[in-house]
Amino acid sequence: MIWFLGVILALLPTYQIRFQIAGFPTTLLEILVVGFLFALVCRFIGNPKLMNQQTTKLRQLGNLNYAIGLFVLAGIISILVATNKIVALGQFKAFILEPVLFFYAVILTATFKLQTTRLLQFLFWSAVIISAFGLFQSVSFIHLPLRFWGNGAEVKRIVSFFEYPNALALYLAPLIGLFSTLWLKQYPIFKNRLVLGLGILVMTWALILTYSRGAWIALATGLFVLSVRQFGLKKIVYAALLIVLFLFFVPSVQQRLGLGLSDTSSLAHIELWNIGLDKILINPIFGMGLGGFATLNLGVNYPHNIFLNFWLELGLLGALSFAWIINLVLEKLQKNRQPLWVAAAIYLLILIIHGLVDVPYFKNDLAILFWFVIALFYL
Repeated sequence: MIWFLGVILALLPTYQIRFQIAGFPTTLLEILVVGFLFALVCRFIGNPKLMNQQTTKLRQLGNLNYAIGLFVLAGIISILVATNKIVALGQFKAFILEPVLFFYAVILTATFKLQTTRLLQFLFWSAVIISAFGLFQSVSFIHLPLRFWGNGAEVKRIVSFFEYPNALALYLAPLIGLFSTLWLKQYPIFKNRLVLGLGILVMTWALILTYSRGAWIALATGLFVLSVRQFGLKKIVYAALLIVLFLFFVPSVQQRLGLGLSDTSSLAHIELWNIGLDKILINPIFGMGLGGFATLNLGVNYPHNIFLNFWLELGLLGALSFAWIINLVLEKLQKNRQPLWVAAAIYLLILIIHGLVDVPYFKNDLAILFWFVIALFYL
């Protein structure tokens, strides 16, 4: 069963392979998740003793179960509030129900440290392959949409197996933080740390070539916090300055950062935030429901801010329950700073910082990844 879970983590980009079954839209990733959940249920039905043991394990999650229950309840309410109930139901299934069930599946399946390590290995190699293809894409232009490298593009931006550069950046940035922490803490994913280190370098170079400023800043902040906690501010400040100066001498990076808040993308983000705030003021309790922001026909599905995203899509209850979930895992971290939990916390920090200017949860792969990282605190 652990291999099945690993395959799902390795094939997260397959949410882009879309088709219909009996008229209902689905994705390859969804079929893999549902297939695993079905296999897990069959396993427990065939072994009542095991099912009783695992039920006890789920009860030990304590307040997290209540926080997740409120999160799911917020999703159900948001379906009722939504203008387009069909779209809302599809998003509830893809972004809430299936990822939450995946979380419980990880908790019930990965019961030994070796199994957790195996899952991390699957995720690591998948991220390395995705990044390596992105690097190859930067010189071959294979599967690279013209709008990201043609005459109208500010810089050449890779997408790898995704549809646009920010989708790759949202996937890679927190994972680089997670694996960098494990490398720094000497967590034994591989016998040779060099393997982990080289993989991180490949991922980082691919992230740079996405030219996602939000991802750069989020990752830099996450690694800065990690380094200060590990070595102290005085020991890392000069190294941090040298890295920043080096990047400023790379022309394409300098050009991208030099745009500041004056480019089209930044101005569009500010406009989206203003629209999002206006909509929250209209209905601060229930928001717009799942898929509600997309009905404004602004060309984007969300207001590109993690707080506005959750508040508008899942209402105040959804935003508060999400915050409660984050708070619960951070409370565990305060009690025990074991390497895996620190790595998971750095992942969440980068996700939240990047989420100030983007959508780090409401994508099929990102929702699954988020709940996998939450599960790491309870394995």
